Amino acid sequence: MIARARANSGALWLLAATTIANVLGFGYQLVMARLLTAEQYAILIALFGVLILEAISSQVIQSATAKLTAQYRARGDEAALHQFVRRWSLRVAIAMAGLALSVIAFAGPISVGLALPALAVTFLGVSLFFAGTMTFALGLLQGLARFGWMGSVLIVQAGARLVLGVALVLLGLGVNGAFAGAAAAIAVSVLVAAVPLAPLLRAARRSTVVVELAASETRFFALAAVVLLAYAALTNIDAVLAPAVLFAPIAVGFLLLERTARAHARGEPTERALFLSLGLVLATSGVAALAYLVAPAFFVGLIVGSQYPATASVAPIYGVAALSNALLNLWISYFVGRGEMRVGLVLALAVVAEIVLLVSAATDAVSVARIVLLIALTTQAVAIVTFLIERSGQTNVALTPR
Repeated sequence: MIARARANSGALWLLAATTIANVLGFGYQLVMARLLTAEQYAILIALFGVLILEAISSQVIQSATAKLTAQYRARGDEAALHQFVRRWSLRVAIAMAGLALSVIAFAGPISVGLALPALAVTFLGVSLFFAGTMTFALGLLQGLARFGWMGSVLIVQAGARLVLGVALVLLGLGVNGAFAGAAAAIAVSVLVAAVPLAPLLRAARRSTVVVELAASETRFFALAAVVLLAYAALTNIDAVLAPAVLFAPIAVGFLLLERTARAHARGEPTERALFLSLGLVLATSGVAALAYLVAPAFFVGLIVGSQYPATASVAPIYGVAALSNALLNLWISYFVGRGEMRVGLVLALAVVAEIVLLVSAATDAVSVARIVLLIALTTQAVAIVTFLIERSGQTNVALTPR
């Protein structure tokens, strides 16, 4: 037991560190809900929703990078890993710089279209560059199973966001200060992530071996973009079209993707890590969802205070939807880890359905929450059916006489 704990100390620390980061993130929301006015707090939530929607590459970069890194690591192919790091670090930097500059250049029209402060939109553009860089670094750490450092980076980001955000709000900068603190925290986390990755980056820069992998890497990144952008939109579009909540132990998804990609590259079974992850999320996020079902008024008042009395009526619905989306995140991590990207079509259709329903049928906060819940449960069911069909196909192949 002790030996196993030592062997998995990095993974255990990642779970603990994610919990600490979530507590710090909760503290950020708790303080901002009281320091900002209701209108400013709604703008802040919308900004974070837009950040996730606009940072198309963030989850794509991390998950695709983790999958490919874990694959090369499992096969012991250092030449391919070094060339991948050299090639994609440059591509990510150029792509995210272009996206950031575009957002900054059009900050005025974007702010008008989304009814957001122009300065905050500018900070949003700046944060995109650091977000893309950070997620590439996190993907490398994840794929290399450097979970200790990965957890530390998450704590640094959450802690810096809390300290800097609160300080800037207290200086009188309001919602602009709150979001500027969040953007600066991402930059700080990039510097921390660079420390353990420095030897790999140096080796990649010095490597002269040429490996023909560009086509396969680009195809995987493109397919991952469909899957993960669709998931980001599915779980955040309501924060833009109408002010939502999603809680998920993200460390479990990080671990699941790396374990799945490594086992799949070695031809080993991948289901055990999935089932353990689903059970852990049900045991943790399930408790939070149950709390919102049993005593919504108490927990809403505890988190955001008394200035949002109407929130208690939608919290139970969002609680169940958030639990479903947390489980969906695990299914996505599993499918991406195995390189099975057809689930992206399902997610894309779910995004379209959610947008159509929100625009055409949503009349108040409760109707928005019900739409989010309906889409979340439907998508969850489709993910389960997809898994069962694919597993049945694998079983049939294994039983077919040769």
